[in-house]
Amino acid sequence: MEIRGFTVKFSKIKARKRRDKETFLQKRINKLFLKDEKGKNNRHIICELNSTRARLKKITALKTRGTILRSRTRWHEQGERNNKYFLNLEKRNYSKKTSLQTETSKWFSPN
Repeated sequence: MEIRGFTVKFSKIKARKRRDKETFLQKRINKLFLKDEKGKNNRHIICELNSTRARLKKITALKTRGTILRSRTRWHEQGERNNKYFLNLEKRNYSKKTSLQTETSKWFSPN
């Protein structure tokens, strides 16, 4: 139990730091964007804006990977399979695509 408690505490601290960094980066992007809109076309501001966006994008990608991993784990533990869902989604998209083609060909046919 001692190891689990330490790991939970460590994970919470790490997540809090990541959230704080994410909010800081978002606020920084907003400030830089406002500076850029005010007419100060400073190349330095644009470079900093792009680098801050890239750092925020990395954090978002990390969060997305975690979400994907948790959903895979849930599917494995609960015995759910996503094949049926995606198969039905493909069927629905195919029927929409073909029906749109037939409707557009009806509307724009030269006959």
